Amino acid sequence: MSSQTPPDPAPCWDGAWDAVTGLTQLWLLAAMNRTVAALPRLHPWRLGDDKGTGRLVQWSAQADAELSRPVYAVLAVTQRDPDLPTGEDDDAYAAGFSAMDAVVDVLSAAAHDAAAKAAPAPRWVGVLARLEGSWLPAMAVLPAQLSDVDDPGTGWSTESVDFDRAHRVHAADVEYAAAVLAPHVMAVVMDVLPRGAAVTVAGDALHVWWPYRPPYDAEPSRVARGAAAVARLADAIPSFVLADHPDHSDEVEGRLAEREEAALAYREQRRPGYSPDPVLQRIYSAARHEAGLPD
Repeated sequence: MSSQTPPDPAPCWDGAWDAVTGLTQLWLLAAMNRTVAALPRLHPWRLGDDKGTGRLVQWSAQADAELSRPVYAVLAVTQRDPDLPTGEDDDAYAAGFSAMDAVVDVLSAAAHDAAAKAAPAPRWVGVLARLEGSWLPAMAVLPAQLSDVDDPGTGWSTESVDFDRAHRVHAADVEYAAAVLAPHVMAVVMDVLPRGAAVTVAGDALHVWWPYRPPYDAEPSRVARGAAAVARLADAIPSFVLADHPDHSDEVEGRLAEREEAALAYREQRRPGYSPDPVLQRIYSAARHEAGLPD
């Protein structure tokens, strides 16, 4: 496996990295956006500036270390919607605004648009591990300092008072979230993961990530340490949780393949005016007879 050069000389990238295949890059992109969607719908870390909802991978690599499973690092950028800052000036005119109000509104929208274009889109560092054979419901564990109107906090308490003070948990299924956050799992989140990081799980992906900005980018080997922590966290997820949520993608792909084969076989044996269904065949025969065509 060929080595991968870090995206920039920031100290957080210190360590050895290997290049990943194209298929792995596709999985990383899908897994990253799927797990980020585990955050509350209007959470600022999910949206980014100007209500961006997706992310694009700028750099990816596999940790070149003796870990219990493959772990991948990504540098991503928020994918903005360029039409969002422009406003709806036509509606303002229709509502009866004065000419001066309309001009001010247009200038404000233009200034907002210019500021949005001048400011760089937020970037994020993530470390991901694949949970082979499982497909878990969405869940997010966020640092408590992010709590705001868009992140009202956990609606239930875990077994650890210290954990509840430091983190917020979001999941549609509280029983599932409580099963995942066993005491030894919470210990890894609190003691091993990089500070200020979000933990999101969805499908077959475990994703630990944080904003790519100071002071995080100045911590030596932060990403490599995060990769080792993610491997430990993935290993710590209770086995019964993984068993309760198996990955059925192989079965779905098998059924789709069977349908495709059946459709191909039907197309190959199909002839105009003939049908394996005896009722349809009698209709075809009667129509040919009425038209004076030979059987």
